[in-house]
Amino acid sequence: MRFPTGHKVSEEVYQAIRFVTKVGVMSRSTWYELFGSGSLRWKQKQLQRLIELGIFKSHPCLHVDDVMTIGDFGKKLIEEKKWSSVPSVSAQFIEHDEIVARGVWKLEQQGICRRWLTDKEMKRSGSKNFQLNTKDIGSKFPDIVFQLNRLEQLDVVAVEYEKTAKSNWRYNKAIKSYSESLEFDRVLYIVESKAIEQSVKRAMRFIGDSNLNRKIFFIQSEDWKQNPITALGGSMQKVA
Repeated sequence: MRFPTGHKVSEEVYQAIRFVTKVGVMSRSTWYELFGSGSLRWKQKQLQRLIELGIFKSHPCLHVDDVMTIGDFGKKLIEEKKWSSVPSVSAQFIEHDEIVARGVWKLEQQGICRRWLTDKEMKRSGSKNFQLNTKDIGSKFPDIVFQLNRLEQLDVVAVEYEKTAKSNWRYNKAIKSYSESLEFDRVLYIVESKAIEQSVKRAMRFIGDSNLNRKIFFIQSEDWKQNPITALGGSMQKVA
């Protein structure tokens, strides 16, 4: 498909649209980092032009700045590709969801990750695959599930980003749900602090599933944001 101006839609624009269909939003900084080309000034002009053409539009929340969702012409491109799109992300979850997705996107671009699904994609599909049953809390999905390329095999990895600390009770329920699931070869916890990592590890000791504990590994969020590829490689050698 072409823009109304007659110019062909570039692969970079399609990939940015695909990101939003999976995550629900794209911040201006994500466009700059992952999809725009050239100088910062040129990237700014590119994004502004895409907004004017209706590829993207501002997030519906009036208190959110510099965050895009899919515009009317972008929806036509999604239909052309036969993609499905998740709803936009609520304001309080934008940073959380983008941090996880940007890292996994980079893994995919390097061939480390073959396929990935966000929790919103899994919920939208109505599938019971990868669903965790957390008693007294209700069912949930990992933040992201991806296939990790490891030589001649594919490991299914569940990703949980712990941006803020939760109660010991909630961590116990979460680890218990992973203990009862047979879906995952690895569970990656991206943690905002060492204190949160220790809280998760206390839950691991409380549940006492040694087989699961060997599958869980941790990455500090700053390491993930800086370089998810090296962070993942280093963490895989330090399975808890």
